[in-house]
Amino acid sequence: MVNKILALFLFVCLWQPGKLYAQKKTVLDRHVDINLGADSMINVLAKLQASTHTNFSFDPDQLRSYRTPALHFVHAPLTVVLHKIFKGTPLSFSLVGNDIVITRTKPQVWTIHGHIRDRSDGEELVGATVYIPKLKVGVITNQYGFYSLSVPEGTYDILISTLGYETQQKSIVLNHDFELESELTEQSKLLQEIEIKQTVTPNPLLQNEQNFSPKALDLKAYYAGEMDVVKALQMQNGIKAISEGSSGLFIRGGNSDQNLILLDEAVVYNPSHLYGLVSVFNPDAINNLQVYKDYIPANFGGRLSSVIVNRMAEGNNKEFHVNGGINLMSARIAAEGPIVKDKGSFIVAFRRSLLDVFRNKFKLFNPNSVYYDLNAKANYRLNKNNSVYFSVYAGKDRLLSENSFRNDWGNITSTLRWNHIFSSRLFLNISAIYSNYSNLLDLNADTLSQKSQWSTGVKDFTLKADYTFYKSPTNLIKFGLSSTYHQFIPGQTKNKEVNQFNIARAQSVESAIYYNQEISFGKSFTLNYGLRLGMFRNAEERLDVFDPQGNRLNQYDYKTFINPEPRINLSYLLNNQNRIYITYNRNYQYLQLVQNSTLAFSSLEPWIPASATIAPQYADFFSAGYRYSTEGYLFSTSAYYKKMSNQLDLVGHAQIIQNPDIRSQLKAGKSDAYGFEAEISKTTGKFTGSLAYTYSRAFRTIQDINSGNRFAANYDIPHEMKLTATYVFNKQFSVQSFFTYSTGRPLTLPVGYYQHDGINVPIFEGRNTSRFPDFSRLDISAQYNFESAISRKRALASTVSVGIYNLYNRKNPLYYNLTPSASNTTQKSSLEYAFGFFPWIAYSFKF
Repeated sequence: MVNKILALFLFVCLWQPGKLYAQKKTVLDRHVDINLGADSMINVLAKLQASTHTNFSFDPDQLRSYRTPALHFVHAPLTVVLHKIFKGTPLSFSLVGNDIVITRTKPQVWTIHGHIRDRSDGEELVGATVYIPKLKVGVITNQYGFYSLSVPEGTYDILISTLGYETQQKSIVLNHDFELESELTEQSKLLQEIEIKQTVTPNPLLQNEQNFSPKALDLKAYYAGEMDVVKALQMQNGIKAISEGSSGLFIRGGNSDQNLILLDEAVVYNPSHLYGLVSVFNPDAINNLQVYKDYIPANFGGRLSSVIVNRMAEGNNKEFHVNGGINLMSARIAAEGPIVKDKGSFIVAFRRSLLDVFRNKFKLFNPNSVYYDLNAKANYRLNKNNSVYFSVYAGKDRLLSENSFRNDWGNITSTLRWNHIFSSRLFLNISAIYSNYSNLLDLNADTLSQKSQWSTGVKDFTLKADYTFYKSPTNLIKFGLSSTYHQFIPGQTKNKEVNQFNIARAQSVESAIYYNQEISFGKSFTLNYGLRLGMFRNAEERLDVFDPQGNRLNQYDYKTFINPEPRINLSYLLNNQNRIYITYNRNYQYLQLVQNSTLAFSSLEPWIPASATIAPQYADFFSAGYRYSTEGYLFSTSAYYKKMSNQLDLVGHAQIIQNPDIRSQLKAGKSDAYGFEAEISKTTGKFTGSLAYTYSRAFRTIQDINSGNRFAANYDIPHEMKLTATYVFNKQFSVQSFFTYSTGRPLTLPVGYYQHDGINVPIFEGRNTSRFPDFSRLDISAQYNFESAISRKRALASTVSVGIYNLYNRKNPLYYNLTPSASNTTQKSSLEYAFGFFPWIAYSFKF
């Protein structure tokens, strides 16, 4: 009985205070009688505070822009009064002690995502802008045409645009994650008259790469009318071509092998046909070209100077088309069309040289020499979140010398890609990539039966995964990993049992993980930074290990390198027209191209990996620049300094072919390069063009070469000026011109000869103490476009182009010819000159 009474007593004690507390009213329950006139939010709260003797706590800056209508309350609870005052605003209130705290409610954020494509053919548009004027934020599509933009809930007008297309406006009510797939219509105006007017985030001034569409590449003056990606790049400021007719790219003090050249993510080890006269990129199979020569994002690695990303066209998924062309260099044809309309497409493009047809004479090879290209690609959208792509490239050169010795080389690449959208903010691309470069050279022999071939090459198998996370309009994150298996053939003799002249083979694994982030702080600062952690493990064949019976044993020397590669770019936008920036890159390169000191026209240089005896190259790159953009004009200037280590060079008189000791004849040293670039461009109107100037120097210091003294690199060209101009009279007719002037490149000339077995051998003293004569050239061309109906639905679009290469017939040197004989030990070297005045005509079509 006592226990029950105690239990009842405890229950009453515990329940009664709770009841009393529950019945206790707060200040929010206080009833209010008040008339509030239309006024600012801050004044209304001050009157309410005075009337109710309640303390309001808030940040005046958050409330300063709000006003309230006239309100009248009779015996209304304070909580009801506050809800009426804050209606239609992102403001809320809560009771903290006896104070009412007013804060801004964080709005719900939703994501708009999708792809931007060309309405006429379904091709994904790289670098298109999705922009919301109300918020003054936007995003640019990635290399797969995908975008993602996260913004607060609301009603918005969205502008979608890119160069050469009509701007599209769409209105949406954003109250959930929204998929917005868009197709843009090609603009009827001339390319030069198009300009995107609106300000976007990220601002175009903040872009660290150059983008080129096929239309942008088309209106230029090319040799023989052959539209060429590499030749178009050589017309850009800061990208040098050291001799006429070469496809070598020398970018900001770097050698030609220090550029990562990609075709649908596959490495192209030799981008040239005919020793560089033409590049391997067929103009009918180009979708987009991107060039990174300043800040290099962490998802790219393996080279010191630049990244050149060439994305192959995907084909028309709306209707079938055939296009092609012919000029004095080559003929080409391409077919494209839908596999399933609006879901999948294909393209096949073929190109073959016509040197053997027109019998063009060149000093470097027999006119019976030929080359060809084959590009093929197919894609299919499995569903809205998954797409697959498969592309193939095969190119081959067969060059003949005057005495019919052959040099055959070619590239084969293949890429299988899967795009997957995990969510509206997370995008994934997985790629399986194959690349194979091979070269065969006929070797001299006394009889046909003794004839053999020298083979070099490199083969790659790559797997990679790249993630893109669109955290917000001002915060873009990329991360991923990749691994490549390399097989190297630096040089071996074919068709012979004896292999004492072979160069040791090697096989390597090159892997990396990376993280890259682009983040904006306010409207002025943008920070790009990234870290790439690379691992390289090499196994080099040993040729000096034998068993007791004299049979060579399969043994390898192993070496592993692990190196971090930080990169950073900081931009400050003074306003929408002015930008300044600074950049730092640390890059490692584990593959090196063995080149002789003359950089003569050749495809025989072998690729070799870093090993126990050859350290990887690395570079520290610093730059600062300024850009100014105004109505129709763009001005840019920049300065850079690059310090490179473990730079390789061959000792004097070293041979590349049949030299098993070539690795020991490579000497490593340092290189430093610096320069200044300035350019002004006119980008709109009937007349467009640019004037560019570069001052740059590149030096090397290598032990055992030039007595260890500093010398100019083979590609040291101090002064270079480039002028491009285009005038579009109407939609049918336009003219183009290109002028370039540069200092002659360095070379090493003999100071005398000595006799060996009846042959004069040149004697060299200093490295690169002489220079070729200065280089200059003016090219002009014109295009006329016309259409003719071939059916009710189809028309034949044709273009006839004419031009003159080297208008004033300047004799620009190709190389020095050393032909000493036993009868003359003091003879001088003779210059061989490049192409003179060369008129041409070309025709292209599409139906």
